[in-house]
Amino acid sequence: GSFEVYGGRIKGFGPHPPDEFVWHSDRTNTDWGVFPEKDEDMIDYKSAMWAKERLAEDHARPFFLTVGFIRPHVPWYAPQKWFDMHPVEQLTMPPYLKNDLDDVPQISRDLHEVPQMPTTEWAIETGEWPNIVQAVLACTSFVDHYVGEVLTALENSPYADNTIVVLWGDHGYHIGEKNRFAKHSLWEETSRVPLMIKAPGGVAGQVTKKTASLLDLYPTLLDLAGLPAYERNEGTSLRPLLEGATDTLDEVAITSYGFGNHAIRDERYRYIHFVDGSEEFYDHEVDPNEWHNLANDPAYAEAKQRLARHLPKVNAPLSPVQSGNRVVNEYFARMYEKAGLKFRR
Repeated sequence: GSFEVYGGRIKGFGPHPPDEFVWHSDRTNTDWGVFPEKDEDMIDYKSAMWAKERLAEDHARPFFLTVGFIRPHVPWYAPQKWFDMHPVEQLTMPPYLKNDLDDVPQISRDLHEVPQMPTTEWAIETGEWPNIVQAVLACTSFVDHYVGEVLTALENSPYADNTIVVLWGDHGYHIGEKNRFAKHSLWEETSRVPLMIKAPGGVAGQVTKKTASLLDLYPTLLDLAGLPAYERNEGTSLRPLLEGATDTLDEVAITSYGFGNHAIRDERYRYIHFVDGSEEFYDHEVDPNEWHNLANDPAYAEAKQRLARHLPKVNAPLSPVQSGNRVVNEYFARMYEKAGLKFRR
């Protein structure tokens, strides 16, 4: 009921081979390898073609078109030609520090544990890490191509000069950093996402290091479209940045994971506060990989206190939708039990 025209419900993250190639688990779609033979068999190909058909139609009034691409979500499957673009012997591997988690609190290790996923230690021992990286890059190149197909269709349509385009991701992913191949964390690699906006009249080719949040997308689109602001929305319009302003948008991005656990990020620092009072603090100017927890370093006390002021004052229980998810409930209940805490549903 959200859209007048709907392309159909996507079921699962396929296509899938008859059996997994490498990683066998009924709790995750994680696996990697060359499959299927043709792009045409991939869900993202079909989504791109559907979007191109919509852009070829005549629209008598403004329209809102969304295109959801699955890759590089797991499983990391793509046809052979996309793997060939990234020879294993030429890969640059993600940064990894074996003892990275020695200086984080126990609740962090427990909360961030994802036993259904591979660990980097396992991937190194088995020699699979380069194969995983190659598969992720293959999937990324594949979906990048079909994002381009949609943008080319827009450029060739009557709507090229008056359409706002936003390209974004719903979460990041660790590809070996912090001994994991997963999302499910309050660290940088999980929280940071692509966010690219092209608006008519905007300054082209800009890159900004200002802190933004996906909460900012809705007020930004309302502002650009000339629609009234939604007073309950907590985001901030990014329009001034798009128009070339450099001294605006002094804000933080807040990420929450599980009840009472939050990360606060500004242009330089990440502050993580857990429900039991434990902390992590990272200075991205000198430690972009978040390898050194500075939460107890007095030199950063003032910066930590400044970010701590942005912690939510009220922690709502899980939503009814998530509370009904047995797997999610079991996961968080197990993590909190290990930390000696009661899981609040």
